[in-house]
Amino acid sequence: MAKCSEILRVLEKAGWYVKSQKGSHKKMIHKDFGYSIIFPDHGSKEMATGTMNNILKAAGLKK
Repeated sequence: MAKCSEILRVLEKAGWYVKSQKGSHKKMIHKDFGYSIIFPDHGSKEMATGTMNNILKAAGLKK
């Protein structure tokens, strides 16, 4: 498992950026994709493995 802040950094390096935020959930978009992903940003807390895998898969960073 990885920290939310580490996963957010990976997404930002891959070209995803925050469009809006409501509470601790960030709506992230990429200029090359026609969809957005919702990222639950809880800072230094560990993200569940399944959640992390789904986010990375939706971002095109994992098969």
